[in-house]
This record gives sequence, structure tokens and C-alpha cells, in this order.
Amino acid sequence: MKSKIKWAALGGLVLSFMSLLAHLFLAKSSASMLQYSSIAAFTEDLNYPEKPGRKGAGYRKLWGKVKAMEALQPYANTRIPHEQNNGFIYAKVHGDFEKIKASICDLVAISRLLNATLVIPEIQGSTQSKGISSKFRSFSYLYNEEQFISVLANDVIIARNLPHDLMETRKRKQYPIFKPKRLSSPNYYLQDVLPKLKSAKVIGLILTDGGCLQSILPSSLVEYQSLRCRVAYHALHFREEIVEVGNQIVQRKSCMVWHHAGVSSIKTNVFPFSPHP
Repeated sequence: MKSKIKWAALGGLVLSFMSLLAHLFLAKSSASMLQYSSIAAFTEDLNYPEKPGRKGAGYRKLWGKVKAMEALQPYANTRIPHEQNNGFIYAKVHGDFEKIKASICDLVAISRLLNATLVIPEIQGSTQSKGISSKFRSFSYLYNEEQFISVLANDVIIARNLPHDLMETRKRKQYPIFKPKRLSSPNYYLQDVLPKLKSAKVIGLILTDGGCLQSILPSSLVEYQSLRCRVAYHALHFREEIVEVGNQIVQRKSCMVWHHAGVSSIKTNVFPFSPHP
């Protein structure tokens, strides 16, 4: 009786071992077939020029048209601005560095949209704006004014000040003032602001929320999207003195970090301070 049980157990072990071998063989075969199928499909996609009739999802994904990315580049088609334009835009900008930067980028685009001369904006100090001194209101306190004007010379006319007669109008507060909301649409400026600009020849904009034009413009205004990029990366540069101070701060902080890490030799200008805000 015991010998029969032993033989039965041995037979069970043999059957289990053979079953395991069969499963391993099938798994290996399936993996090989799947790998071959994937490679074959990929090869067919790559050989599309030889099979122009293929219209599957893989074909469309691999060989479909690539979306144009010109809108993300700062190289919009420049345009010589008209000397006879609709008037002047005088703006006061509130906020911290990022809000100031966004507002100025939008201001340039709005000036081109309305065919207006942009007066160098007035930066308003705010005690609630972190990092902004309350002692200055000058654009040139922060930015390289000459760089700003020269880079945008083929996009908009930029003036340092209003003409004398319009300056008197401004002092008497006899010109329309607008406080556009953040992400205002182009239609707001074309329908509400432009008529006032044409009649008064000067308007004031007060910007507080950092950005006064919608972030994603219609495809018909793609050049304005690129123009904002050009302002941000090419026109708005910090003054040389600010860049120098920034580099000194970065170098000293990096020296302190390396010193605490036990490194004795430090290379200068390892982390150069960018002139871009």
C-alpha cells in the first residue's frame, strides 16, 4: 500500500513539473510573438513612404502634420509702425517684478493692436509689493531703457514722455483713464478703449493685476503672442548695475554653500545673474 502511495506522489510531481515546463514554453512563445508583432508594426509605420495607403491610428500619429510652434517663438514678423497713429498710451504699473514684467509685455502688444505710441510706463512703488522700493517710479531705475526702445523699434513707437500739450492735459486729468481687468480680451481694447483714444489722443491705463491681456490669443493675433515673447526675452533687460549686483550676490551665496560643503577652490561666475527679469 505504501509503495502505491509513493508511486502516485511521484507521478503527481512529474505531471506538475511537465505542466510547469509547458506554461514556461507558452509564455516564452507569447512574448516572442508579441515582440515580433510590435517590431513588425513599428517597421510598417517607419516604411510609410512605401505604403501610402495605410491610414491607421499609428500612421496618423507618426506621420500626421506637426502643429505650428511659431506662436511660442519671439520672432514675430516685425512691422514698421506708422508715424500717424491713433494717439498715446500712458500707463502706471503696480506690483512685484513678475506682475510688472507681464504688464509691460501686454502693454506693448496693446499699443501695436491699437496703433498707438507707448509712453515709457511709470512703475508705481507699493509697500505691499515684495522687493519693490517705494522710492522710485522710473522705468529706467530697473530696466535698460535704450535696449527696450531699440529692440521694439520695428514694432511700436515708444516715447519717453508725452508731448507738451498732452502733458498739460494729463496734469489736469482731462484724458480718459481705464483700469482693465486681468486677462482682458482684445475686443475690450478695440471696442471700448480705441474710440476714446482716437477722440482724446491720449489715454491712461492703470495696471494692478499683472497682465491686462488674455494669455492665449486667437490664431488671427498670433503675431501679438510672439511680440509679447520678444518683449519678455529681448527687450526687457535689467540695468547693468543691477545685473552686476545680482551676480555678486549669487557668487557670495555660492561661495558660502561651497565653503560649508568643504570645498576650498571656488570658480567665479558659476551661476551668472541673468539680465532678464
